[in-house]
Amino acid sequence: MDRLIIYLASFIVVILVLPVHEFAHAFAAVKCGDPTPKIEGRYTINPIKHFDPLGLLMLVLVHFGWAKPVPVNPYNFRHLRRDYFFVSVAGITANIIMAFIFALLFVVFCNVVNDINELTSRGAYLGLKLVYYVLYYGIMINVNLFAFNLIPVFPLDGFRILDCLTLRRGKVFNFLRAYGRYILLGLLAWSFVCDFLKESFHLFYYLDILGMALGFIDNLFFRVFTGFWGLFF
Repeated sequence: MDRLIIYLASFIVVILVLPVHEFAHAFAAVKCGDPTPKIEGRYTINPIKHFDPLGLLMLVLVHFGWAKPVPVNPYNFRHLRRDYFFVSVAGITANIIMAFIFALLFVVFCNVVNDINELTSRGAYLGLKLVYYVLYYGIMINVNLFAFNLIPVFPLDGFRILDCLTLRRGKVFNFLRAYGRYILLGLLAWSFVCDFLKESFHLFYYLDILGMALGFIDNLFFRVFTGFWGLFF
Protein backbone atom coordinates (compact mmCIF):
# COMPACT_ATOMS: atom_id res chain seq x y z
CA MET A 1 0.00 0.00 0.00
CA ASP A 2 2.82 2.41 0.84
CA ARG A 3 4.41 1.93 -2.57
CA LEU A 4 1.06 2.60 -4.27
CA ILE A 5 0.62 5.80 -2.25
CA ILE A 6 4.15 6.91 -3.18
CA TYR A 7 3.54 6.35 -6.90
CA LEU A 8 0.18 8.14 -6.70
CA ALA A 9 1.76 11.06 -4.83
CA SER A 10 4.58 11.25 -7.38
CA PHE A 11 2.10 11.29 -10.25
CA ILE A 12 0.04 14.05 -8.61
CA VAL A 13 3.17 16.15 -8.11
CA VAL A 14 4.31 15.62 -11.70
CA ILE A 15 0.88 16.68 -12.97
CA LEU A 16 1.20 19.86 -10.91
CA VAL A 17 4.82 20.90 -11.43
CA LEU A 18 5.83 19.79 -14.92
CA PRO A 19 3.35 22.05 -16.76
CA VAL A 20 4.46 25.00 -14.61
CA HIS A 21 8.10 24.39 -15.59
CA GLU A 22 7.26 24.39 -19.28
CA PHE A 23 4.81 27.28 -19.02
CA ALA A 24 7.56 29.33 -17.34
CA HIS A 25 9.68 28.86 -20.48
CA ALA A 26 6.73 29.81 -22.70
CA PHE A 27 5.82 32.82 -20.57
CA ALA A 28 9.39 34.14 -20.61
CA ALA A 29 9.67 33.65 -24.38
CA VAL A 30 6.43 35.50 -25.08
CA LYS A 31 7.43 38.34 -22.75
CA CYS A 32 10.75 38.58 -24.61
CA GLY A 33 8.94 39.03 -27.91
CA ASP A 34 8.63 35.51 -29.33
CA PRO A 35 5.05 34.38 -30.14
CA THR A 36 6.11 30.82 -31.05
CA PRO A 37 4.87 29.15 -27.81
CA LYS A 38 1.41 30.66 -28.37
CA ILE A 39 1.36 29.61 -32.01
CA GLU A 40 2.39 26.05 -31.08
CA GLY A 41 -0.23 25.80 -28.31
CA ARG A 42 2.33 25.62 -25.49
CA TYR A 43 1.38 28.87 -23.73
CA THR A 44 -0.72 26.92 -21.23
CA ILE A 45 -0.50 24.96 -17.98
CA ASN A 46 -2.54 22.11 -19.53
CA PRO A 47 -0.31 19.10 -18.73
CA ILE A 48 -1.39 17.18 -21.84
CA LYS A 49 0.26 19.82 -24.02
CA HIS A 50 3.62 19.38 -22.32
CA PHE A 51 4.07 15.72 -21.40
CA ASP A 52 6.62 13.46 -23.04
CA PRO A 53 5.52 9.84 -22.31
CA LEU A 54 9.00 8.50 -21.51
CA GLY A 55 9.96 11.58 -19.48
CA LEU A 56 6.71 11.33 -17.50
CA LEU A 57 7.30 7.63 -16.76
CA MET A 58 10.86 8.33 -15.57
CA LEU A 59 9.63 11.13 -13.30
CA VAL A 60 7.07 8.89 -11.62
CA LEU A 61 9.40 5.88 -11.29
CA VAL A 62 12.78 7.43 -10.40
CA HIS A 63 11.78 11.08 -9.79
CA PHE A 64 13.74 12.69 -12.59
CA GLY A 65 12.71 13.10 -16.20
CA TRP A 66 11.61 15.69 -18.73
CA ALA A 67 8.77 17.15 -20.78
CA LYS A 68 8.56 18.17 -24.42
CA PRO A 69 10.74 21.27 -24.85
CA VAL A 70 8.78 24.45 -25.52
CA PRO A 71 9.54 25.61 -29.09
CA VAL A 72 11.01 29.10 -29.27
CA ASN A 73 12.55 31.20 -32.02
CA PRO A 74 15.41 33.19 -30.44
CA TYR A 75 15.58 35.51 -33.45
CA ASN A 76 12.26 37.01 -32.32
CA PHE A 77 13.82 38.09 -29.02
CA ARG A 78 14.46 41.78 -28.47
CA HIS A 79 17.96 41.08 -27.13
CA LEU A 80 19.05 37.70 -28.45
CA ARG A 81 21.58 36.42 -25.92
CA ARG A 82 20.07 38.10 -22.84
CA ASP A 83 16.50 36.99 -23.56
CA TYR A 84 17.60 33.48 -24.53
CA PHE A 85 19.27 33.22 -21.12
CA PHE A 86 16.11 34.41 -19.35
CA VAL A 87 13.99 31.86 -21.22
CA SER A 88 16.52 29.09 -20.47
CA VAL A 89 16.51 29.68 -16.70
CA ALA A 90 12.76 30.34 -16.40
CA GLY A 91 11.82 26.68 -15.93
CA ILE A 92 14.39 25.82 -13.27
CA THR A 93 13.62 29.08 -11.47
CA ALA A 94 9.96 28.05 -11.32
CA ASN A 95 11.00 24.67 -9.89
CA ILE A 96 13.05 26.21 -7.08
CA ILE A 97 10.20 28.57 -6.20
CA MET A 98 7.74 25.66 -6.12
CA ALA A 99 10.12 23.55 -4.00
CA PHE A 100 10.36 26.44 -1.53
CA ILE A 101 6.55 26.70 -1.33
CA PHE A 102 6.13 22.94 -0.96
CA ALA A 103 8.71 23.03 1.86
CA LEU A 104 6.56 25.61 3.69
CA LEU A 105 3.47 23.42 3.31
CA PHE A 106 5.44 20.33 4.37
CA VAL A 107 6.70 21.96 7.58
CA VAL A 108 3.23 23.28 8.45
CA PHE A 109 1.67 19.88 7.76
CA CYS A 110 4.21 18.04 9.91
CA ASN A 111 3.58 20.46 12.77
CA VAL A 112 -0.18 20.01 12.54
CA VAL A 113 -0.03 16.23 12.22
CA ASN A 114 2.81 15.15 14.51
CA ASP A 115 2.35 11.43 14.08
CA ILE A 116 -0.07 10.12 11.47
CA ASN A 117 0.51 6.58 12.76
CA GLU A 118 -1.53 7.48 15.85
CA LEU A 119 -4.70 7.95 13.80
CA THR A 120 -7.26 5.21 14.39
CA SER A 121 -9.26 5.79 11.19
CA ARG A 122 -7.63 3.95 8.31
CA GLY A 123 -9.23 6.30 5.77
CA ALA A 124 -7.85 9.35 7.55
CA TYR A 125 -4.48 7.65 7.93
CA LEU A 126 -4.18 6.88 4.21
CA GLY A 127 -5.45 10.34 3.23
CA LEU A 128 -2.96 12.14 5.43
CA LYS A 129 -0.17 9.84 4.32
CA LEU A 130 -0.95 10.73 0.70
CA VAL A 131 -0.84 14.43 1.56
CA TYR A 132 2.47 13.88 3.37
CA TYR A 133 4.06 12.25 0.33
CA VAL A 134 2.59 14.79 -2.09
CA LEU A 135 4.23 17.59 -0.10
CA TYR A 136 7.47 15.63 0.35
CA TYR A 137 7.79 14.77 -3.33
CA GLY A 138 6.67 18.28 -4.19
CA ILE A 139 10.03 19.35 -2.76
CA MET A 140 12.10 16.46 -4.08
CA ILE A 141 10.77 16.33 -7.65
CA ASN A 142 11.03 20.08 -8.08
CA VAL A 143 14.64 20.01 -6.87
CA ASN A 144 15.29 17.02 -9.14
CA LEU A 145 13.90 18.89 -12.14
CA PHE A 146 16.04 21.89 -11.22
CA ALA A 147 19.25 19.84 -10.89
CA PHE A 148 18.56 17.45 -13.77
CA ASN A 149 17.82 20.26 -16.19
CA LEU A 150 21.14 21.92 -15.35
CA ILE A 151 23.05 19.01 -16.92
CA PRO A 152 24.76 20.71 -19.91
CA VAL A 153 23.68 18.31 -22.66
CA PHE A 154 21.22 18.99 -25.46
CA PRO A 155 18.23 19.42 -25.20
CA LEU A 156 18.21 20.24 -21.47
CA ASP A 157 18.14 23.77 -20.06
CA GLY A 158 21.74 23.43 -18.92
CA PHE A 159 22.89 23.19 -22.53
CA ARG A 160 20.84 26.22 -23.50
CA ILE A 161 22.41 28.19 -20.64
CA LEU A 162 25.83 27.02 -21.84
CA ASP A 163 24.83 28.13 -25.32
CA CYS A 164 24.09 31.62 -24.00
CA LEU A 165 27.30 31.96 -22.02
CA THR A 166 29.84 30.61 -24.53
CA LEU A 167 31.01 31.40 -28.04
CA ARG A 168 29.21 28.28 -29.33
CA ARG A 169 32.25 26.61 -30.77
CA GLY A 170 34.72 23.93 -29.88
CA LYS A 171 34.76 20.15 -29.93
CA VAL A 172 33.18 19.74 -26.49
CA PHE A 173 30.27 22.06 -27.28
CA ASN A 174 29.63 20.38 -30.64
CA PHE A 175 29.84 16.94 -29.03
CA LEU A 176 27.28 17.88 -26.36
CA ARG A 177 24.94 19.22 -29.03
CA ALA A 178 25.29 16.26 -31.39
CA TYR A 179 25.25 13.43 -28.85
CA GLY A 180 23.45 15.00 -25.90
CA ARG A 181 20.31 12.92 -26.32
CA TYR A 182 22.30 9.68 -26.34
CA ILE A 183 24.32 10.73 -23.28
CA LEU A 184 21.09 11.59 -21.50
CA LEU A 185 19.36 8.33 -22.37
CA GLY A 186 22.47 6.40 -21.36
CA LEU A 187 22.60 8.10 -17.96
CA LEU A 188 18.91 7.49 -17.38
CA ALA A 189 19.07 3.85 -18.48
CA TRP A 190 22.09 3.16 -16.27
CA SER A 191 20.49 4.90 -13.30
CA PHE A 192 17.32 2.86 -13.79
CA VAL A 193 19.33 -0.39 -13.91
CA CYS A 194 21.24 0.56 -10.76
CA ASP A 195 18.02 1.50 -8.98
CA PHE A 196 16.53 -1.88 -9.88
CA LEU A 197 19.58 -3.91 -8.81
CA LYS A 198 20.82 -2.02 -5.76
CA GLU A 199 18.46 -3.86 -3.39
CA SER A 200 20.08 -7.15 -4.33
CA PHE A 201 23.59 -5.89 -5.04
CA HIS A 202 24.56 -2.94 -2.86
CA LEU A 203 27.51 -2.14 -5.13
CA PHE A 204 25.10 -0.69 -7.70
CA TYR A 205 24.13 2.03 -5.23
CA TYR A 206 27.64 3.47 -5.59
CA LEU A 207 27.71 2.97 -9.35
CA ASP A 208 24.62 5.13 -9.88
CA ILE A 209 26.48 8.39 -10.51
CA LEU A 210 23.44 10.37 -11.61
CA GLY A 211 21.27 9.05 -8.80
CA MET A 212 23.88 9.79 -6.14
CA ALA A 213 24.47 13.32 -7.44
CA LEU A 214 20.78 14.14 -7.59
CA GLY A 215 20.19 12.50 -4.23
CA PHE A 216 22.86 14.69 -2.63
CA ILE A 217 21.33 17.84 -4.14
CA ASP A 218 17.82 16.73 -3.13
CA ASN A 219 18.82 16.20 0.49
CA LEU A 220 20.77 19.45 0.62
CA PHE A 221 17.86 21.58 -0.63
CA PHE A 222 15.38 19.61 1.49
CA ARG A 223 17.36 20.36 4.66
CA VAL A 224 17.93 24.00 3.73
CA PHE A 225 14.33 24.76 2.75
CA THR A 226 12.61 22.86 5.57
CA GLY A 227 15.22 24.18 8.02
CA PHE A 228 14.47 27.72 6.94
CA TRP A 229 10.69 27.35 7.38
CA GLY A 230 11.30 25.45 10.61
CA LEU A 231 12.65 28.68 12.08
CA PHE A 232 9.14 30.12 11.89
CA PHE A 233 6.94 27.12 12.71
